[in-house]
Amino acid sequence: MKKIPVLIDVDTGIDDAMALVIACASDKLDILGVTTVAGNVALCHTTPNTCNVLHLLGRGDIPVARGKEKPLERELVDAAYIHGDNGLRGWTFDQLHDEALVAAPAWEFLRDKLLQSKEKVAILALGPVTNIALLLRRCPEVKEKIDKIVFMGTSYRTGNPTPITTFNVLVDPEGFRELLFSGVPIYACPLDTTREAYLLAEEVEEIARIDNPAARMTTAILGGYGRNAKSEGQLQSAQQELKAGRRFKGVARLHDPATVAYLTDPELFTATKYYCDVECKGEITTGFTVIDMENYYGKSEEERNLWFVDSIDREGFVRLFLDSLRSYS
Repeated sequence: MKKIPVLIDVDTGIDDAMALVIACASDKLDILGVTTVAGNVALCHTTPNTCNVLHLLGRGDIPVARGKEKPLERELVDAAYIHGDNGLRGWTFDQLHDEALVAAPAWEFLRDKLLQSKEKVAILALGPVTNIALLLRRCPEVKEKIDKIVFMGTSYRTGNPTPITTFNVLVDPEGFRELLFSGVPIYACPLDTTREAYLLAEEVEEIARIDNPAARMTTAILGGYGRNAKSEGQLQSAQQELKAGRRFKGVARLHDPATVAYLTDPELFTATKYYCDVECKGEITTGFTVIDMENYYGKSEEERNLWFVDSIDREGFVRLFLDSLRSYS
């Protein structure tokens, strides 16, 4: 089987860690490198988190490049209230494994990997797209080497953390606009669809019964995912309940893992092409993605700039995620 060459940009992060579980387990991907960006938490956390997760998954050989500490044109707004101060709420590493961390900044690393590749490369963008936007600004010649960018973000009718805006767009809307009008094919896994990539209580508990490092990490971070617990003690109590086989409270939505799954197993999804723009200057609508599903703007097929992933086979996705976790045993 011919593998898909891919570069992965992350702000690791709870769901980024679980996305890397799928990516590293897949025999369909040739991971050329991983870049880090500030988003869920600051870059000082997303970079070591990424290195350590890759090491835990047995892929400490994958080169990692440190990216931007803040968006292109604004200050960073993070999501530590969800992901915890270190980004992996409910999981810590005993030591840092950064042997694969390279000296080049992310945009240079991405440029070199793209230009060195003999075939087009897919980019998985699981956080704010600052690194990729900077690359396209500084090195437009690399566009012809990019097969597609698969992005976790955008929404049509629902938002988070605002009523209409998804986090990865809200953090750097100017960066996302750079991608939209770059001419590179953009595939968006929107919140409308990734909210359907959820785990039920019995599926979370099945993960808790898998005995390997990847599953143990996943169980720990799922125990605190989506909980605005007021103390680490409350989180530890929730995780211990899960490990003891007690019922998982809530539904776990796996936004970034679903985005990886779109690249590895696109048959689990459907997608439709639309024209899209993003609000960068609104008082209460900054980061809103305007997706013209009714073609009010009268755009031709060639002018439409976003593939909007509009459905997911949830059961198929859950099987993929559980099989990925079991593969580390």
